[in-house]
Amino acid sequence: MPLPEHATVMMLDCITDDDVGRKLRVAGRMLTYDPATALVLLSFSSHGLLVDVSLVIDPDAVLSSAKWGGTLDPNVDHNWMHERKAWVWVMGWLESSEGLRIPEPPPYTSPLDVDPMIVLKALNVTPARDLDVAGLRSALAMVGETPPTTYPI
Repeated sequence: MPLPEHATVMMLDCITDDDVGRKLRVAGRMLTYDPATALVLLSFSSHGLLVDVSLVIDPDAVLSSAKWGGTLDPNVDHNWMHERKAWVWVMGWLESSEGLRIPEPPPYTSPLDVDPMIVLKALNVTPARDLDVAGLRSALAMVGETPPTTYPI
């Protein structure tokens, strides 16, 4: 049996159209979640990325007020969907889209540079509460995945 393709860890602000078709692992702040479209607006710095979470959410679990019961799996943390500006890791395939509608960001955020023609089809979303963004950027710069940053993050 062949091994699954690995996901390339990337900074959200380094994703371009050239990355379409790649399996990526990206960290960012979850700004909005639209249950009607299952789209999340993920942000980092002044950049945004649309994430389709339709494959990784259990709508019954998300809408349930109970902490655990019914179809809600106690081993899956769905709290990231309710925590705005929480850091999350998203792994999935970057795909072209047909110009998705960008969800309205919260009023307390700065305008984001979002490409509506690309979307990350999430296979996994996990909270990243203790994420060291500067350390991540530094590590990726050392392996050549992202240009070094000289300004504070």
